Amino acid sequence: MKSWNWVLALLSFALAAQACGSSDSNGAGGSGGTAGTGGTGGSGVADADKDGIPDDEDPTPNGSTNNKLNGTFSGGVASVVEITATDGTGVEDQTLVYESALTLGCNESWYPQGTLCDEPDTTDSPRTSTKQDENSGATWDGSDSQDALVTGILIIDACSDNSCEAVDFNEARVFQMFSDGKTTQLRISIHPERGNARPAWDDAGWTTVTGFEAIGEGTDVNGDAFVVGDPTVFSTGPRVTRYVRIEAMNDGSNPDDDGSYIELRAVKLFSVSAP
Repeated sequence: MKSWNWVLALLSFALAAQACGSSDSNGAGGSGGTAGTGGTGGSGVADADKDGIPDDEDPTPNGSTNNKLNGTFSGGVASVVEITATDGTGVEDQTLVYESALTLGCNESWYPQGTLCDEPDTTDSPRTSTKQDENSGATWDGSDSQDALVTGILIIDACSDNSCEAVDFNEARVFQMFSDGKTTQLRISIHPERGNARPAWDDAGWTTVTGFEAIGEGTDVNGDAFVVGDPTVFSTGPRVTRYVRIEAMNDGSNPDDDGSYIELRAVKLFSVSAP
């Protein structure tokens, strides 16, 4: 009997030790593993410019202040590669595009490349947009034949000359046009394509990074519409992409505008460091 009692005692001790080991592994040990993962995220992954994009994924890891959508007609490399529109039912309708030529630049009224034009010295300014032509910017009809709201669409190649593979940004700034149309809502999407094969406007690879953000009135600084301030600013979250899709609408809610046209003066994208 004593030998059996001795065996039973030994087994009890082993089971108790196993229970303690399981508790350490699933409790304190597990917490330690989670903390370790958090530590890697915080200090193990470098983000020198504090823009939310790890250095090994960031095209400008040391920071940048330039407008990532500066167009080829104002010294940049971004270019509109497609302009189209959808009617109130979401069906594409090219007749809703006011001017579709992609070869005309900053000094032409209502053409798409104008949206990427910003004259010196405010090309990279987050606060001001300057143009020689106050009507410069993409334009669409505001409503379709059924009086339903139209969505104007731009596809932009931010690296059109292949001098970069992608651009990084986390903030958008939208400048209002002072002509005969406005933008009251705007949405931004990005695409994983990094090559020269631009994705179609309705390609399944697009990922929206904002909702349809409300766009404010802005300010005609000098009363002549050549210099515009007070852009609408909103976060996009940290993003890296080559292709950007912009969707714009005009519901006619801005003062002195009846919604006849969607007009998009300028969209600028910036990479902003966290405080």
